[in-house]
Amino acid sequence: MQEGNVNLAISAFVSMREGGFHPDNFTYPLLFDAAGRHSSVDLGYVLHGQAIISGYCDHLFVQTSLLNMYSSFKDIQHAYKVFDNMPVKDTVAWNSMLDSYASHGKMEEAAKLFHCMPEKDHTSFNIMISGHAKAGKLELARSFFNAAPKSDVASWNSMILACKLAGCMEEARRLFVEAPNKNIVTWNTMISGYIHCELYKEAIVLFDEMKSENFEPDHLTIAGVLAACAHLGSFEIGRTTHIYALEHHLMCQEVATSLIDMYAKCGTITPALEVFYKFCVKDIFCWNSIISGLALNGNGFEALKLFDEMTYDKSLRPDDITLIAVLTACSHSGLVEKGCSVFASMNKDFGIIPKLEHYGCMVDLLGRANLLNQALELVESMPFKPGERILGALLSACVIHQDIEVGEKVATMIIERGGELSDGVFMMMSNMYASFGKWEEAARWRDKE
Repeated sequence: MQEGNVNLAISAFVSMREGGFHPDNFTYPLLFDAAGRHSSVDLGYVLHGQAIISGYCDHLFVQTSLLNMYSSFKDIQHAYKVFDNMPVKDTVAWNSMLDSYASHGKMEEAAKLFHCMPEKDHTSFNIMISGHAKAGKLELARSFFNAAPKSDVASWNSMILACKLAGCMEEARRLFVEAPNKNIVTWNTMISGYIHCELYKEAIVLFDEMKSENFEPDHLTIAGVLAACAHLGSFEIGRTTHIYALEHHLMCQEVATSLIDMYAKCGTITPALEVFYKFCVKDIFCWNSIISGLALNGNGFEALKLFDEMTYDKSLRPDDITLIAVLTACSHSGLVEKGCSVFASMNKDFGIIPKLEHYGCMVDLLGRANLLNQALELVESMPFKPGERILGALLSACVIHQDIEVGEKVATMIIERGGELSDGVFMMMSNMYASFGKWEEAARWRDKE
């Protein structure tokens, strides 16, 4: 288990039983931990039963580990049942139950339990700070942070996270500067916070600050900085970061995926392909990134070729994002027949029911190809109400192709949706009528802007 090899731990347990040896109160916590990490619910139930039969289920250490196992299964009811039946509860047990509630977003239950605790330590406060931070409750997180008898690096990190999620990066920066100690999580939380709030230049500046203070970035830092470069289109900084990752042995699937995305969004697809082909083990995110990148840069045929390679490899199964990328590639390259074929076979071939985003890609595909009646029929047949984004795309296609008949039908659908219309919709309607010389109608829509 120290090596993190869960399957090996479970195999060792089976061999142990076959050899006539019996687990004890030190063995069961390791096994519960292995079952929890492996998300093996059936195995967890079996181990729980064996612990009861063997008489080791009354040990405090075993009970706490059992509680944590059920929490990892997201079975909070069973976790609390174990906790409630414990005759003796130490602070570790209380904190384990508290963390079970907080880590699954049940902060009301966590607050009630916290106030019932006979003793609280800094871990108890950290759990509450972190829980409220992840729930987006900045004020509650701050109240526990201020009330904590002792604050460690985890406390400061949780408060910075709370500020990040609330979009308060100025306060996050103040806490970052005031923090007596920083670890890699502190730096990464700030960098991801800047990216979350679309402050991409600040993320890159902080990365430089991190290096100047001789604090070693990790793969998450690199992935974050590359994401900032992608949004800014900063090819040179992205390339320099790529070199840094290579020199410091920080290349991994997450960094490779971020590199592909960065190069593609900077309009340089060749280095993106080089990263993709040089990386030996590719997960679904890596494939999605390169297919999306090719689609973005108008290389539809190459994107479809890679998609075929991916589906040929039976160990990988396309997901929602893959198919959005494929449909986008078809749309940008005018591959109408292929796009329609992929869309029609999504459920049958890949078990994926088309979502709003997939319908949006198809409307864009048909709209670009001036197949506006087909696009309208598709919108009308959708199993959910079309949003303004899809209707706006279809209306834009009607304006481009000067199809006032379909355009007016789309306009009616937009109006019937209710709610406020965007300035873009008013402008498109005005332009459509103006292109047909219907100046009075054009002026009526223009006056509504």
